Amino acid sequence: VERLLKAMLGRPKQLEHALSEFLKAVDENTMVTIRREIYSKFFAMAPAGQDYFKQSTTRLHFIADKLVAMTLDMYKDPKKLVEDISALGLRHVGYGIPTELFGPFVTACVQVVADLAREPMQEEAFRWSLGLVSRILVRVITEGSTIVMKAINANSAKMLKKAVDCAPRGKRAIWMLNVQVGTQSISPFMLAIKNGSLEAAQAILVDLLTIRADRDRYYYGVDMLFQRHPDVVRRICLDAPPL
Repeated sequence: VERLLKAMLGRPKQLEHALSEFLKAVDENTMVTIRREIYSKFFAMAPAGQDYFKQSTTRLHFIADKLVAMTLDMYKDPKKLVEDISALGLRHVGYGIPTELFGPFVTACVQVVADLAREPMQEEAFRWSLGLVSRILVRVITEGSTIVMKAINANSAKMLKKAVDCAPRGKRAIWMLNVQVGTQSISPFMLAIKNGSLEAAQAILVDLLTIRADRDRYYYGVDMLFQRHPDVVRRICLDAPPL
């Protein structure tokens, strides 16, 4: 990320103008082509990607539109977009999407835009911005993919217990209730409930409600649980009654 930024010092205004002009010239028919070709090229380069893009065509088109809009937002309001990307990246941790797919997806997008761009700078502006978005997403996903999150994705109580056994003394509860990357955070416990990983969620709940002690103090995660999720009882009743 740092190398990408340093390489473009003094040029973002020019690139923003070039990309803005390109997007202004894109009508609805052209946008339909962009959406279709992005996924066509991506699935050809990375067939495994089809296992993670099972949404409706409308949803896939929304993702493509959002992605194109992000490339211009990176120039207009980078601080806000980085926060939005961090939140998006943490959600992707819960989806278990391999970061290896980001490269082919970016390549597919750039190839589509390259065929439509009227000037080399328009393609360059799109490629640089999308590359930066991708690098940030990969970094957030990598940092957010803790061993606890991996256990939740696998819905394994055994993996969850093994993961939290690695936690430092007094940090056990926080490992199960908060994963933070930059200014954004996500709760592994609530993610497990939302994703239907009830075996892992039950293991977290049992662990949080277990009283532990050493020679200095007692450890009990219930206070931290209600501090992090004041509405935890209601959420469990609504989203995970078996718990």
